[in-house]
Amino acid sequence: MNDKKICSFPGMYEELVSFIEEFQLLRSDLWERFVQQFKEDSDYDAGWRCEYWGKMMRGACFVYSYSQNPRLYEVLTATVKDLLSAQDELGRISSYAVSHEFDGWDLWGRKYVLLGMQYYLEICQDEEFKETIVKSMCHQVDYLISKIGDPKDGKILITRATRHWRGLNSASILEPIVRLYRLTKEKKYFDFASYIVACGGTDVVNIFELAYQKQLYPYQYPVTKAYEMMSCFEGLLEYYRETGIEKYKQAVINFADMVLESDFTIIGSCGCTHELFDHSTVRQANTTNGVIMQETCVTVTLMKFLYQLTLLTGDSRYVDAFEISMYNAYLGSINTEKVVEPSLLREHPDWSIEPLPFDSYSPLTAGTRGNGIGGLKRMSDNHYYGCCACIGAAGLGLIPKMALLQVPAGVMLNLFLPGSITTLTPKRQELTIHMETAYPADGKIRIAFNLKEPETFDLMLRIPEWSEKTKLILNGAESVADNGYVKLTRKWSGKDCIELELDMTTKVIRPVPYGHQVLMNRVIWGSNYMIPVYDEEDPLAKYHLALRRGPLVLAQENRLGYSVDKPVSISVNENDSVDAKFPEQELAPYRHILELEIPLTNGETMHVTDYASAGKLWTEESKMAAWILVQ
Repeated sequence: MNDKKICSFPGMYEELVSFIEEFQLLRSDLWERFVQQFKEDSDYDAGWRCEYWGKMMRGACFVYSYSQNPRLYEVLTATVKDLLSAQDELGRISSYAVSHEFDGWDLWGRKYVLLGMQYYLEICQDEEFKETIVKSMCHQVDYLISKIGDPKDGKILITRATRHWRGLNSASILEPIVRLYRLTKEKKYFDFASYIVACGGTDVVNIFELAYQKQLYPYQYPVTKAYEMMSCFEGLLEYYRETGIEKYKQAVINFADMVLESDFTIIGSCGCTHELFDHSTVRQANTTNGVIMQETCVTVTLMKFLYQLTLLTGDSRYVDAFEISMYNAYLGSINTEKVVEPSLLREHPDWSIEPLPFDSYSPLTAGTRGNGIGGLKRMSDNHYYGCCACIGAAGLGLIPKMALLQVPAGVMLNLFLPGSITTLTPKRQELTIHMETAYPADGKIRIAFNLKEPETFDLMLRIPEWSEKTKLILNGAESVADNGYVKLTRKWSGKDCIELELDMTTKVIRPVPYGHQVLMNRVIWGSNYMIPVYDEEDPLAKYHLALRRGPLVLAQENRLGYSVDKPVSISVNENDSVDAKFPEQELAPYRHILELEIPLTNGETMHVTDYASAGKLWTEESKMAAWILVQ
């Protein structure tokens, strides 16, 4: 599979791309500030300012792949050149001085430098400049190889080259090391990747082996940091692509499936205890979880992992999960109102205060957005940034990548976005697929083809798992489509037309009762250790329910004329559905994808909107709830 295509999605998606470009990616001052971290010993405090440049570069390259904005290309090229000027004579591009390198988040930052450069290579139009970048990356990694390895050789074990998370953050450098080998075919880089895999991700247990054995869920591992762990498994996936060792493919799939089973919430993120796997599938309706949860870094990393799994397996389940993440947790995190995080004004009034493009944490039970800046660090010029703000653009750039994939026998249509996608058929003929739809607000989708010459190939058409009754009409012939991929093989022409009618019934989701359990999820902050903690189900959890229509989770919001803290009695049908309807008069004073009236047992109704649109003021005025308190 690959993703060579041109997409045009006018409307909400394109507006968000323009918003992120102007608000963040085109700002030369931001790029200069992030490069400056490598020109000074900025992470003297074992910090992670070193991650900012590479995270944002990866997302910017994804966005550029869609927008083809020449201004953005110029800005990205300039910052790569600026970063190259920060490389020292040892080959290092690091925000840690030599005197205290290989500590804290040093390797994590170097990972993101490499990834940022590698993703820039995918859009770079200058072959000579590409060679310069590859030479720099080789110099960087050659230095690492001279220092990281077997302690018997006087080197530092990679899982000990940090003081955090038992080595997970450092071991995640596996991904760009494998990618560098793919670029250069230099055996030393493959050997270094093999060494990292053999170390197993942490200094306390081999997480790759745990996943292969499939005896524990990720929340039961001795280390449960979600973002870093997914990054390690994405590195293992890349290693499998180079080696073909089936054990590693199975380990990656097992890990992904266990995450989706045990730690995937209704809005499509993981972790109700900070950024940790913590069995959030069952814990998500607890009102006792706190406010630091459902981190945007975790959401975006999960989306990228799901994209890679789709490429690896062709399994529609991963697209289903990607779509839930995209329309709920991810879109909800975009700071479209340019709100300043409330705590900054209280706690750091002397800093150079400005809004960031993404929120870091998303509420599930009644709460507000804007509950802290993930990865917050002040820089020497008195400005600040955060990890979620840097990684966020990657989520936007992944959407057109996932929308349609080429497969050997044809194409795989995954997402239903109004607009068009131009790609190549198996015979290398240009094919344009046009989609007319108001999805996800509506379940009707019209798909038309533009093809110069008729050609036989497969169209793999995804039918979402939540659509129980799907009508498919191909050139006037009606049928019922099952969930998963419908394989349509025919001689396609420019006259063909497909119409889908997805089942948009508003469905009730109820919390999973669990009583109590022992979790390995409480970190002793500032150390490398986690301790088992006894976890008891919140007695209030069972008095909640959630509503989902298509891929959209519906949310209460205080601005809709009620208090989300007060219980309501929703009229639920025997099949756990709700007879929701479009209101004659909308109440939401904010832009939204969908607003519905929900019937209550007293004959009145309650208005709700899609989760992603709610709560955007980050205050009590816009308090919201995905898990609705019921009587």
